[in-house]
Amino acid sequence: MDTLGGARMADGEFGIQTTRRLGRSSQRGRLAAAAAFALIALIFLPWPFVMGWLAAVLIWEAVSTQLLDRYVVGLPQERGLAVYAVLNVAGAAIFHLLAVASLAQGSAVGVALGIAWLSGSFTNIFVYFAGSRRLLWISLAPGILAALAGPILAYGPGLTALAISGLILMGLVAARGYALDHQAVLSQLADRQFDLLDLERKVSVALEAAGDGLIEYDLRNGAYYGDRNWLAMFGYAPGELAMPILHLSDFLHPEDEGRLRRSYAEHLEGRTPHTTCEVRMRCKDGSYKWVLTRGRVVERDAAGEAVRILGTVIDISARKALEHELEAARDAAEAANLAKSQFVANMSHEIRTPLNGVVGVAGALARTGLTPQQQEMVGLIQSSGQVLERLLSDILDQAKIESGAFALETAPFDLRAEIDSAVELMRARAEEKGLAFRLVYGLAAQGVFVGDAVRIRQIVSNLASNAIKFTDAGEVRITVDAVAGEGGSERLRIAVADTGIGIAPDAAVRLFQRFSQADGSISRRFGGTGLGLSISRALAELMGGDIAVASEPGRGSVFTVTVPLARAESSAPVPEGARAQDEPLARLKGMRVLLAEDHPTNQKVVQLILEPLGVALHVVDNGALAVDAFRPGAFDLVLMDMQMPVMDGLAAVGEIRRREARAGAAPTPIAMLTANASPEHRQAAEAAGADAHVAKPITPESLIAGIAAALAPEGRGAARTG
Repeated sequence: MDTLGGARMADGEFGIQTTRRLGRSSQRGRLAAAAAFALIALIFLPWPFVMGWLAAVLIWEAVSTQLLDRYVVGLPQERGLAVYAVLNVAGAAIFHLLAVASLAQGSAVGVALGIAWLSGSFTNIFVYFAGSRRLLWISLAPGILAALAGPILAYGPGLTALAISGLILMGLVAARGYALDHQAVLSQLADRQFDLLDLERKVSVALEAAGDGLIEYDLRNGAYYGDRNWLAMFGYAPGELAMPILHLSDFLHPEDEGRLRRSYAEHLEGRTPHTTCEVRMRCKDGSYKWVLTRGRVVERDAAGEAVRILGTVIDISARKALEHELEAARDAAEAANLAKSQFVANMSHEIRTPLNGVVGVAGALARTGLTPQQQEMVGLIQSSGQVLERLLSDILDQAKIESGAFALETAPFDLRAEIDSAVELMRARAEEKGLAFRLVYGLAAQGVFVGDAVRIRQIVSNLASNAIKFTDAGEVRITVDAVAGEGGSERLRIAVADTGIGIAPDAAVRLFQRFSQADGSISRRFGGTGLGLSISRALAELMGGDIAVASEPGRGSVFTVTVPLARAESSAPVPEGARAQDEPLARLKGMRVLLAEDHPTNQKVVQLILEPLGVALHVVDNGALAVDAFRPGAFDLVLMDMQMPVMDGLAAVGEIRRREARAGAAPTPIAMLTANASPEHRQAAEAAGADAHVAKPITPESLIAGIAAALAPEGRGAARTG
């Protein structure tokens, strides 16, 4: 450890006079530390050496004190500091003999004692001499030499000695950071003491006018003082409560005491400029009042330790009451929003179940021999079911967007293939109305891009559907192009133009609001919920783009959607949605299929679709029965509903996969059936071990495509929406 202390001068160095005061005040601590280390050293060093070293330390402390007090203090500053440095080096050499001997002894205890001793020395030297680089390095030299020589004497030149020396010198680096923090605290103390009296006067006047309480906290004995405003704040008359308060915890709410102590600790460590803490304090009548207490250190002792904190206490009970009301309102709103989302999800599931029966049975019926009139009636059922399914999906999407639970799925996709698939469905509707329907691609609108293809198709379908709906004569034109964006990126631009009824300027401003159309007569004349455009804009914004509209009543409208898209690397795989649909139906003949579905209607739909194709279908009502019925190799395919009583589909799929793994059997293809094709459900299905994903309502096309995807080797593990 170091031999002398010091204090800063105005320029950051330490003066001789202050050095002596701190040196004398810390002398007992140095001697106590030397005695303690000597006692430990007796474990592994010869006692004559240890006792001789301790005697040398005592003699040096007596001699150096006399030299400094009688000779060095009277020298000019520069010369005095130089002599002081020489004395400090000599004293440090004596002190470090124990460290060298401990390190040279080579035992674990010896090395630990040597490291501890030198680390303490480095810390003190940085604290006292960081302001003068010359004195700093002179004082550090003996310790550095000890750190290098001791391990070499013990282990000889080598990696072990180098490692120990390096560990000691790392303590030197850590000591420098500690010293800088210590000096910053000392600097703040000097600045604040100069204006302390004037500050107290000004604060007192300001607090008297504001009605805030003034507090003083004596850190030496824990005494807490409050002024008249402080007393009045908690219901006490002047003189009614004896000051000082020696146990502040008696007035603090038990839950807040720890928080206040941490606030003080952070400030005393120099991590915050002042203490700031909101706590509850007990009033005279026993109730608790919320207050904001703020304070800062205004006095330190000669060693730089904080002695006194001065601060204020502000009544924030009214603000806290308002915060509690706002929190209660927020919690109620969140609960209502969650209840709404759960209601929408539950209703979606409940509505899709009978809808699945309508659409599925109609699809199966359409594949039988029907008269033209019967075909027309079945077509009406199918189209009505599709409209209802789309409406249900729009409501569910809107609920997810509002709750912030909507997530995009990014993957490579072929731009033209996706746009074509979305537009083809609209072309037939346009031709039925006698409208010209055109799809035009720009030269750059080709290739593989990365984005959410499903949502891009949804936007295009919504815009094209609206254009056809509101156009009685003329044409609908869709133009797709990729244009240069900022930073070399590309933006997909899709413009849907029509020659329909157009939109008045005052109606255009509310066009993208949910459940809103240009005017009330639109809904009566053309139908619709007004959700399509709202969802389309929300989807575009989630992708980082937007939708704009230009329209003139009686002349038509142009809706332009622009979203940023990155081109995929040439090696990026592109999902081939049509591949599964091209599988021959003959492959299904004789296939053994296990169906787990709790709803009788849905069971019947699957039976009507698959049994005419020669499928041997085994039906169970829940996941537990499916697990019981399953045996490795007993079925060629499993169709598993996700939501079932007793055991749901996810748990059942997981158990089936575990049984296959234990038996060492090849995985049986599994397609998950669900009333919600959300990303969360698809991810959950994949995580459980499903190979494909088929969304309800189930049609013959979607079910067969899902089965083909589950059976295809390249489709395994990638859940698929039918």
